[in-house]
Amino acid sequence: MLQRVSQIFDPAMKRTRNIKHIKKIWYIFRTKNKLSIYLMLTDELINKLITEEKTVTEPPKKDFRIENQHFRNDFHLTSVDGTRRYSVFMRQHITFKENFSIGLVYYSEEGTSYNLFRCNGNHGEVVVDILNPAHHQNYHTHKITAELLENNINDPKHIESTNEYASYEQAMKYFCKYINIKDTDKYFPNINQIDMFE
Repeated sequence: MLQRVSQIFDPAMKRTRNIKHIKKIWYIFRTKNKLSIYLMLTDELINKLITEEKTVTEPPKKDFRIENQHFRNDFHLTSVDGTRRYSVFMRQHITFKENFSIGLVYYSEEGTSYNLFRCNGNHGEVVVDILNPAHHQNYHTHKITAELLENNINDPKHIESTNEYASYEQAMKYFCKYINIKDTDKYFPNINQIDMFE
């Protein structure tokens, strides 16, 4: 059942966009007797959320923890105006260094989290999809789309191969630049010394 439609703030244009351009739509439905709420984002807004300038509010821990054969760490961000919250997760396999994932999560005001974007390494897995096969044998990125959310899929299954990085360190530099984090050298002292074309 459609409960309500309202307006949403456009961070790039610094104003409230007309409802015809960007909609904030809440669909309430029951799944296994639980009330589920999904915010439907347009592709335009998804891209703005991913690329808007962000500030680190809680830096990553100095040392990575080890869990399930992976080095793991996290840190937290906000938009520069402090109105939108994000987190970043970092994962890398202990033995297979090319098997890694660096991802951006957005938290809506209503408390729902959205996995917007991530950079992945060459982990050799294959997603079997007859209509749209996607191989994980190369370095690649994942992004959420409006179509996925409309189908109640909160997982960035849109996959693209990339030549922007060929290691975890290069992916971290690319990721921080792509999602527009301010002053990354304060939290990753060597990040600007990484050669993207080694």
